[in-house]
Parts: sequence; C-alpha cells; structure tokens
Amino acid sequence: MRLFLTNAAAVCIFLLAACDRDGGVNPPTEPAQPIQGPAPPAQKASGVGVTGTGPASFVGRWAAEADWCFNPRGDRVPIEITTTELRGYENRCEIKRITELSDGYEAALKCDAEGEARYERVRMTATAQTLAITWLDRSDRPVRLVRCMTPTG
Repeated sequence: MRLFLTNAAAVCIFLLAACDRDGGVNPPTEPAQPIQGPAPPAQKASGVGVTGTGPASFVGRWAAEADWCFNPRGDRVPIEITTTELRGYENRCEIKRITELSDGYEAALKCDAEGEARYERVRMTATAQTLAITWLDRSDRPVRLVRCMTPTG
C-alpha cells in the first residue's frame, strides 16, 4: 500500500510539473478569448417556437377588417398571435404543437373561451399583409384577416 501511495504521489508531481504555467491564462488587462463550443443543434420543424422566417409570417395583430385594428376593446378587436398563443375577444388559445408545412403552419390549440376549454386544430397561411386561418375541426373554410400595422409602420 505504501508503494502505491508513493507511486501515486510521484505521478501527481510529474503531472503538475508538466502543466504550462504561462499558457492559456490571459493577463488581467486583456479580455479572455471566447470559448468555442459545438454549435447548437438545429431545431426541428415542429414544436412551439419554430425558428426561422416562418413564425414572423403569422406573429402579430390581425383583424377581420382594418378598422378593427384601432379598437381597444369590444367584440370587434384584433386577435394577437405569438409563437405560443392566440388571444382574442373573450378567448385565448395556447399553441400546444405546431408543424411547418410547405405553405404555412398547422397548429394544435387548447382554447379557453367563455369559461370552456376545447381542443382545436388550425392551419395558418400568411402573406405580408394577410393571414388565412382554417379551423380544421369546423367548416374547413379559411377566415381571412389583415395585418394590423404598428404606429411606426
């Protein structure tokens, strides 16, 4: 046992002596170099918060008529869509799952409207100024909305 401890101590001393005392440490007056790690994995096309240009196409405030964009309250107000939910007059839908399609997105929603919860599926197809939302579990006809512009344009 004593021989093992002596050998282990000798190995530790040898390893410490091999350390580069000057290399790898920047002086206090110079900033450290950034750590180069592996690139983050690419995000899958499905899942809430899909990255890329897609969500920018449907995120925003949308209304059935452009005049509704200026209504602060009531039943003729715009809906607001984020990457995680849709909010409108007396309703809120959480985006539980979203899948990118060739021409838009299909989303599974959990909606709370007037005290009742229900699950819905929608397809969203956007252009620069319009959004078509098709409620797949209802009439399967698109509802066309216009983008509400912010005061800055």
